Amino acid sequence: MIASPIAKLIANVVRRTARLPLGLAALALFAMMGLTFADVLMRSLADAPIPGAAEITEVLLATTVFAAMPALCFLDRHIAVDLMDTAIPPWLARWRDAAVNIVFGLALLWPLEKCWVAALRTLGYGEVTLYLRLPVGWIAIGIVIGLGASAAAMVLRGVLLIVRPRLV
Repeated sequence: MIASPIAKLIANVVRRTARLPLGLAALALFAMMGLTFADVLMRSLADAPIPGAAEITEVLLATTVFAAMPALCFLDRHIAVDLMDTAIPPWLARWRDAAVNIVFGLALLWPLEKCWVAALRTLGYGEVTLYLRLPVGWIAIGIVIGLGASAAAMVLRGVLLIVRPRLV
């Protein structure tokens, strides 16, 4: 069993580390909002859309989702339907939550592997976006990092629910 100070340290480090990607996701979301506003304004007033706005929005959307996902997984901030929670005793709910986190964290390894293969393939081809010529492979690598961190966060949360449930 993990010693209590070590488990507390791990949980605190993970919580504090979660702030950086959440800040990045918030910044990307704000940039996406500002870009969309400016693009609509330029289209309406000057009939001159911002060049590459759609591609930038796509990259910012991927950044928002895959930067926030690991923190949301660890902090258990998913959308949930709790129809059966009143019928399940709290001690059993903890074991259920641990099992769900570990199983779905491991299940993320399948899309992680598929994205990794696709990212390497697009890097090898030198594929770029149509208008701004952004390298698609590096964007895919960012998605792979987000998926990997999400898988690790879910498994870590599941393990902590088993060994030190008060920490999560």
